[in-house]
Amino acid sequence: MFVHIPKTAGTSFRLGADSFFGKENVCRDYGEKAVETSTIVREWISSDKDGWLFARDFEKQGYQFLTGHFHAAKYISIFDASRMITFLRDPIQRIASEYNHFVRNNGYEGSFEDFFRSPQNVNRQLRLVGKNNWAEFGFIGFVDAYQDSLKLLNRKFEIDIPQLHENVAESEVVKPQQLTKDQIEELQILNAEELEFFSSARAQFDWRLRLACADESYVSGCVTHVEMGKLRGWAISEDINNAVLIQVKVDNEIIGECKANEFRPYCRARGLGRAGFIGFSFEFSREINVGSVECVVANTQQPLLNVYS
Repeated sequence: MFVHIPKTAGTSFRLGADSFFGKENVCRDYGEKAVETSTIVREWISSDKDGWLFARDFEKQGYQFLTGHFHAAKYISIFDASRMITFLRDPIQRIASEYNHFVRNNGYEGSFEDFFRSPQNVNRQLRLVGKNNWAEFGFIGFVDAYQDSLKLLNRKFEIDIPQLHENVAESEVVKPQQLTKDQIEELQILNAEELEFFSSARAQFDWRLRLACADESYVSGCVTHVEMGKLRGWAISEDINNAVLIQVKVDNEIIGECKANEFRPYCRARGLGRAGFIGFSFEFSREINVGSVECVVANTQQPLLNVYS
């Protein structure tokens, strides 16, 4: 499932998917009114809203790939979250690019400020992916590292989507948009949550790339709770046969280890892998500062995400 965020080179990727899977095997959801939206989306998602029947017909009709401008939450309960993918772009550059697209192709006459202050355009990438969903995604790539992203994605899912550039304004993707200092500062304030998300996702991507170069397995996972003297989370390696060994650190000091092999009904329901046996927990022997806690993969020191509040 490809969450196609506007102005993130998604058209190029979608065309590559058409080439690899066959256009007839790619299901599309670009909105109820869009002509390219597939019939089964109109029947079971837009109309009757029956996700089970949609999944049944998706398989029966031979679809192998789903793409579109949709929120991840729309399909994350129908298909495994670990099969979800997307590409991200620098939040400020992306919204500037989308504004230019609206002016050029949609006849938009408002100012740039009117456009980026509109609620639907604030933190847009984060809202499409889902604040509480993105850690579960199978893969998140980046426009400014598209070639590496595509190689990593193909390696992970054992596919061979080609790198294409048709119908993509490559110069716009590569060339930074020229903005004023005041515009940048206001955009940073409005999109603070997305900028934080983008930074965290990029750090995980950099780890994925580094580990791939070292022929090591990347680990998806996060710390979900740190409270009442106990820590909980989940982690799964791309080498699913081996449960992940986690090191727990406080103020950068290792205080213990635990294995991510506990059953988590939520993880099973989300299709995160190993039938849900990817949970871990750790009890602290002393009072600790929650903000000083970090969990890392023991053999690579890859840090897990912290998603607890």
